[in-house]
Amino acid sequence: MKSFFTALIGAFLLLCGANELAKAAAADISAEGQIYATTFVEVTPGATAQALAMLKEYRDATRREPGVMTADVYQEMTTPSRFVANEVWRDLAAYEAHAKAAARTQLFQKLLPIQYGPPDPRTHIGYFVAPSGGAPSANSVFVLSHLDVTPPALPKLFELMKPLSEGSAKDPGMLTYDILRQAPGTGNHFRLFEIWANERAFDAHNLAGHTQAFRKELAQYLGTPYDQRRYSVVN
Repeated sequence: MKSFFTALIGAFLLLCGANELAKAAAADISAEGQIYATTFVEVTPGATAQALAMLKEYRDATRREPGVMTADVYQEMTTPSRFVANEVWRDLAAYEAHAKAAARTQLFQKLLPIQYGPPDPRTHIGYFVAPSGGAPSANSVFVLSHLDVTPPALPKLFELMKPLSEGSAKDPGMLTYDILRQAPGTGNHFRLFEIWANERAFDAHNLAGHTQAFRKELAQYLGTPYDQRRYSVVN
């Protein structure tokens, strides 16, 4: 009987611990804060040009919707049949209206015959958004990265991201440096969106002390491999 109660108490403590981890990982979207939306699209290689035309049409229509602040499309450099629609919305209401609007619903419908899988939209809140360093040019480097850690490692991740964000915002050639926290729910997932003036600035940032220290310490806490991909902007 004693062992039964011991096991029961242990199970209860484990459940409490799991609930605490879930709370630590949760990230809620404020009704008033900006929403950063990232939608991943992957099509068959032979349909790349077709998808590109669809995404341009979608981007142009999105830019006319109420509440949109930026709307751009990026094409992955190493796998041109992969795209990202990257948007910033004034607030949750504007984004939710967009999610139901014709531009997006029609795009998702048109992609059905050529997609490898359904488009994957993710919403985020801004964790760290550096002041703009200027507009990109033809030589600019566009980078989108995904990182996630196990929920118990979140406090350590926040600690590590402080010197990274502060140092990166001051790096020469930084045009955009955003650390975005996925929400709702999976608050242990983050998206980094970076624009650098040129290759030299991007390389220097990756070799800078604050970046190297972050990557070195981060490795032990990663839930999945650090995923950094380069893109070209679709004009």
